[in-house]
Amino acid sequence: MSPRPFRPWQPEQGQLLPQYTREALGEGNLACFFADLAGVLDFSPVLKGYTKECGQPPYHPVMMTLLLMYAYARGVNSSREIERRCEIDLGFRYLAGGERPDHDTLCHFRVRHLEAFGELFVDTLRVASEAGMKKLGHLAVDGTKVKANASKHKAMSYGRMEEATRKLEEQVKKLLEEAAALDAQEDERYGKGRRGDELPEEMKDPATRAERLKEAKRRLEADKKRALAAEKKKRVKKIRRAQQDLEQEARHKAEQKGQKPEEAKPESKAQRNFTDPDSRIMKRDGSFQQSYNAQVAVDAETQLIVAQEVGQSPSDARQLEPMVAQVEANTGLLPKELSADSGYFCREDIEQVQQRGVEPFVAPGRSKHGQEPVPAPRGRPPKALSFKERMGRKLQTKRGRRAYARRKVTAEPVIGQVKNTVLKGFSLRGLRKVRGEFSLACAVHNLKKLWKQTWELPSRAALAS
Repeated sequence: MSPRPFRPWQPEQGQLLPQYTREALGEGNLACFFADLAGVLDFSPVLKGYTKECGQPPYHPVMMTLLLMYAYARGVNSSREIERRCEIDLGFRYLAGGERPDHDTLCHFRVRHLEAFGELFVDTLRVASEAGMKKLGHLAVDGTKVKANASKHKAMSYGRMEEATRKLEEQVKKLLEEAAALDAQEDERYGKGRRGDELPEEMKDPATRAERLKEAKRRLEADKKRALAAEKKKRVKKIRRAQQDLEQEARHKAEQKGQKPEEAKPESKAQRNFTDPDSRIMKRDGSFQQSYNAQVAVDAETQLIVAQEVGQSPSDARQLEPMVAQVEANTGLLPKELSADSGYFCREDIEQVQQRGVEPFVAPGRSKHGQEPVPAPRGRPPKALSFKERMGRKLQTKRGRRAYARRKVTAEPVIGQVKNTVLKGFSLRGLRKVRGEFSLACAVHNLKKLWKQTWELPSRAALAS
């Protein structure tokens, strides 16, 4: 029986690829979608920074922006990995137009345009509005802890700072004294101002060579001790700066509570991280890690993020009204209703949302796992109920249960998509930088939603009209 024929296989054969890379990728490819955004998004916030001609012409800012967006859409946040992908990945090569920007250039570009990424996020909502998002129905607000680019082992509590500073200063003093003693030995042997190695011909004599090597070793030891002392001095300055930040924060909190700021002291367990001082210890995935608290407001109908923010407080309290205000500023629209979990329950905040004409459904407390649902109440609520009890009763009604249930299928999936496919953790450090990076991630999420839901992108002329 003759062997079954196979298709020819010749890896070294040329001209197997189409003439144009876009044909190889296909029109439905994500890279082609991002390339089309060059004629849709407003890149003026990025372009306005290029006004002077100096040195070699830079890479095109629109290309760099779309390349970064596409990388985040593919879950690639490392500038070194983006550089590598521009060599081996067809989608990256297509968006880069055959260019291969190195990781330093990519990193510098990302940090330079952090504020512009916030404006691009808002522009994705303008695109969505022109493409069909004309109203907001249900809005779900939720928060999540995003890992900072820092280790919790590089943090120190306020209670330990004074002792750590004292020990470091003692070590610095000891190191400098030892270095001075080694210098004094050389001064005594060779005279002040002489190193002892001015006569290299003595090294030819075996009798003096060993002693010369010992002296050279002592000089190196003295230099190392001085360098180590300088490093420890820098650490002392960092600890002192962290102490001052904690004390200033304690005074600010006391002032807000109407207490005397000059008498306020930080808690002994209050911590600062030396790698990223703006990050905070927060409970995340069952353990405590250096993190930031990211907030998102998501439209239930489109699953688009219509407002976002990054903060340092582990608590979600007092975030509802600012998020609703940002939604209105970003889209010019207000939702009919809003849902949020018990972490957002604050009477003042909820009343401010109601004054804007938005009906809130906010859980007044956590429900126990496996607890049987309470029968839906009927009739008018009793007048004696407190604000918290009224909200709890409202959520027990059939309408309240339906509205609150939308939160689990709106905000929570979107947060999972952002953290699992776009931004698993921050690459940058510092509150200002992570806010810019999160804006970029949210903009990418919105654009991926438009792509997956096959929204028809408007032209830039249509957006301007």
